[in-house]
Amino acid sequence: MGIQWMVGARWLAALALSCAPVFAAAAGVSGAQERAAQEFLAAVASGSPQAVAQALHPDDLHRMRTAIATRLRADAAVGDHTVRVRLFGEASNLADIERLTDVNFFAALATRLRYPGRLYSRVRGLEAVRDGDQLVHVVVRGEQPDGRGKTRVVTLVSLLPYGKEWKAAIPGEIEAQIEDLLDGREPQAGLVPARARSAMTAGSAATAAPPAGNTPQMRKLLVDAAGALIDGRCGAYYSDFMSPDFRRTTSEKALQTLVKSCERNDSQRETLVSALRIVQESTPVFDRGGNRATYDTAARGLPFDRFVLERIGGRWYIAE
Repeated sequence: MGIQWMVGARWLAALALSCAPVFAAAAGVSGAQERAAQEFLAAVASGSPQAVAQALHPDDLHRMRTAIATRLRADAAVGDHTVRVRLFGEASNLADIERLTDVNFFAALATRLRYPGRLYSRVRGLEAVRDGDQLVHVVVRGEQPDGRGKTRVVTLVSLLPYGKEWKAAIPGEIEAQIEDLLDGREPQAGLVPARARSAMTAGSAATAAPPAGNTPQMRKLLVDAAGALIDGRCGAYYSDFMSPDFRRTTSEKALQTLVKSCERNDSQRETLVSALRIVQESTPVFDRGGNRATYDTAARGLPFDRFVLERIGGRWYIAE
């Protein structure tokens, strides 16, 4: 299991603890440190960015958010939105990002990150090595639950003091990935050599049929619906472009509320327009005999992970 979600020097130093004289001598792992390590590893294994953020030290989380937000504000001041788009998607905007809590900020950023996780029934501390005044790198051995395999996995969790307890520091690998995003670098290749990956990708592309894209009728729907929102015609958007099934299952009062909210909220209209434009250039997955098209909009800066069109009576509508 895993989670899809600055710096990195402290993590790299931890990997060299056998040969780096800057570290204090290794010591035993306390019960509080074991608990903090297990809390963090369990959060990663859950696949929930919010759970991971809750397991991280709040001061470290705030430090990361403050550094990134400062960079985004500086870029916005000179009209450069490249980093914002890399980190949060093309539909994001700085005002909404600024309003996020530290936890939600990390959750939004986590869609761009990769960090392996594995479920453990128990974590046993092996060694704890101090790195400076507060940071401690704890080496633990995790025991997997019954039925998940017998291999005991050794891993490292960096911790910071939290009152009388401990909380996980942001892993150096995550910090390094954030630096890659900020600087526009490609991620590391991992175990598969780059040339082998390219060959596999090329082979797959040669044998697989190209995916079906938007038809002219679908594109017209998306362009016309965006035009209605740009003109402020929210009533037309919900009456002319939303699916009859949506309108039938939504009460008249609820529809009126949606229209009024759309008319009064510029940010809401801008988000809908951004979604329609993203979908125009995306490739959907068709089902129900080609009468339903679902678009993956995750990690595009939208408040939803998918966008759906459906065809009724030979005409395409926005389903949800």
